[in-house]
Amino acid sequence: MDDIIVGIVAVLTGAVFCFRGYLAMRIIIPIWGAFAGFMLGAGIVAGDSGFLATALGWFVGIAVALLGRNTAIGVGLGALLFGSLLTGTSTRNLDPEIFRPELASNLTLLIQGLVVLFVGADVAVLWVLRQLRLRRGTA
Repeated sequence: MDDIIVGIVAVLTGAVFCFRGYLAMRIIIPIWGAFAGFMLGAGIVAGDSGFLATALGWFVGIAVALLGRNTAIGVGLGALLFGSLLTGTSTRNLDPEIFRPELASNLTLLIQGLVVLFVGADVAVLWVLRQLRLRRGTA
């Protein structure tokens, strides 16, 4: 039953974004983030061991949104990439003779961090170049 309610809320939120756009995004996203934070806190206090009860789960969610540039196809492809990274480097899928299983989670975090760094780097580089142009224009 909870899945149906979450699905209906997601559909209604998507419809609001379609018809109200930027204004709705500025209001709904912080509220949604607050509820997500409350859910994470309640899950940690209750001892829930689900994927979103860990910091890694939330990092992956933010990284997928960043990687996909908040487009549906981009988020889908980003989720596929990060999901394959998590599955491919799990200890049950690795041959211990080729790769030590205790390094698997570190390898996953390293690759995810590099992907986020290189995807976010172009935005940072463009911001720095714009700041340099503004300083030259005003100096």
